[in-house]
Amino acid sequence: MEISLKERNRRYSAIRELMRKEDLDSLLIYGWGDHFYAGNMRYVTNFGTGGGEQFCVFPLQGEPILISRPTPGLPKFRRVGWVNRFSVTSNLFEEINRELSRFHRGNRIGTVGIEKGSAPSFLILDLPYRDKLVDATDIFRQLRLVKCPEEIEKIRVSASIADKVFNGISDMAKPGISDFAVYGEVKHIIYEMGCDKSFDIIDAEGAKMNHSYPTGDILEAGSTLAIEISPCYRGYYAQLPVAIPVGGCPKHLKEMVSVWEKAIEAGVNVLRSGVKVCDVYNTMEGVIKKHGYAMLARAGHSLGLDLVDFFSVTESEDTELKTGMTLVLHPNVQLPDSREGDGIFMGYTYLITETGAEKLNKVNLMTPFGDD
Repeated sequence: MEISLKERNRRYSAIRELMRKEDLDSLLIYGWGDHFYAGNMRYVTNFGTGGGEQFCVFPLQGEPILISRPTPGLPKFRRVGWVNRFSVTSNLFEEINRELSRFHRGNRIGTVGIEKGSAPSFLILDLPYRDKLVDATDIFRQLRLVKCPEEIEKIRVSASIADKVFNGISDMAKPGISDFAVYGEVKHIIYEMGCDKSFDIIDAEGAKMNHSYPTGDILEAGSTLAIEISPCYRGYYAQLPVAIPVGGCPKHLKEMVSVWEKAIEAGVNVLRSGVKVCDVYNTMEGVIKKHGYAMLARAGHSLGLDLVDFFSVTESEDTELKTGMTLVLHPNVQLPDSREGDGIFMGYTYLITETGAEKLNKVNLMTPFGDD
């Protein structure tokens, strides 16, 4: 289930074709071993960063080199990744300068994801080639947003794992259960199914949408168990945000759930290639507002090698959807001007197809609310 060498070669060729168009001698790619800034690095190396900040010099011609501070995980990275040249050093920026100079032919040098780094990453701006540096992150945005079949298959697996988590914890949504107990079961299922990592946040305080890591809250009757389930299988995320009623569902929450169902159905009806992301958002928000409620958070985001893969589903996002893109739609329903009040936050992962959108999750989030 690893990404094939054929796909690696396709990626490298596509990257270099865009580099030629931009007159780039090399790329300097940034990676951090978290849920949000690891994707660009993994796209060219086939392994996730695990030792803090790392950089990859990707030349127009020649082998890429990974530059890292000393970390215990590097021997394993060498075995599973595509990069054969490593430079382990305590002075990242001196080594970056040395490697860039090997490939510099007077053209520009593209940086990828540098603006996402911590403060030390901005020292790159003081490199001798700073007048040649240009932001080339859009190269990766173009290539990564549309997934290849191998990537889609892994996202399908992640979605199926999220389904297993939902089915596995639904019976735990009972008064007296701690959010720690639920969270432990979520992680147990995810890692037992072979995931690299997962990003899962939970809320067991009443029926609010204050998702965070567990804090010791105890489920009470009339509340909801709300979790963003985000497994990462072989580097690729899917997401299933759920809200499960505890000991019966209050009338006001049932009304919110009904509005949520109408909103996501409307969103999916326009979720297709050629449609702008903001149009999907505005369609769902229109339904929610029509019923007297508000959508006070983003309504989803693209996902893949990063949990948020370049864009969020908002009223201002003008990215045009294309066949092969993957994203989670999670419209949220609250009373207007009530971010701290009760709310419903749920959704599914979708694949944009030639004819519309395919829901990759197979569960029905309405079932716990009594809709069979």
